[in-house]
Amino acid sequence: ILAGLYIGTCSSTFIAFSDLKHFNRKNFFPKLPLCVIGVVIGVLMFSKFSSSILSIILGILLIALSIKIAFFDNIKFPKIFKHKLLLIGGISQGMFGMGGPFIVNALRGDFNNKSNLRTTMAMFFVFFNIIRFAQLGISKHLDYNLLKTIWWSIIPIFICIKLGHKVHLAISEDLFKKLIATITICSGIKFLIINLSFYDSALLFHYHIHFTIHLGDIAQLVEHLLCKQ
Repeated sequence: ILAGLYIGTCSSTFIAFSDLKHFNRKNFFPKLPLCVIGVVIGVLMFSKFSSSILSIILGILLIALSIKIAFFDNIKFPKIFKHKLLLIGGISQGMFGMGGPFIVNALRGDFNNKSNLRTTMAMFFVFFNIIRFAQLGISKHLDYNLLKTIWWSIIPIFICIKLGHKVHLAISEDLFKKLIATITICSGIKFLIINLSFYDSALLFHYHIHFTIHLGDIAQLVEHLLCKQ
């Protein structure tokens, strides 16, 4: 978590302040309070609940969002739906630093072009991660020694950001949307596979979760878990 937080904060800061001319203040400040509330809730949830449970919920939400992007993107949803996406995005960012897909989907229709969206989103993440750093520091979940060993990792990340920006400028808006959907569903599936594959049966019993699955290899996995009891 700390490594991702460090890299995410450094990369977002680099993107935001290297292209400030595309920062859209009108879309940033009105949306910031709701997102910040979500980040605070997300950090508190991360410290109070099982990360496996939260990861599975996030995976399901990411897959649902990717389906919305891929098949229902032209449908106009009520304004409250956008507010819910912003809140969910803030919560997801506070828990795992994965709020981007929700917030991008909520806001991308409000921007004139991809560059405005890219820079403004980076500024969102700078603020979000500062809050996460502060809350994790107060709760003593920060390992400062780890930062000493990974500080150099941001250098290749900066190089990738520059290369990625060139690709970002070259692709069409439609391809950009498809890439967002693809990355989102891959992230959701990854969260589900990792957390369902290594789920401990004692934790399943503790939360009174009972699965009945009749699909080949998945059924064998469940049988293996039950045998551990």
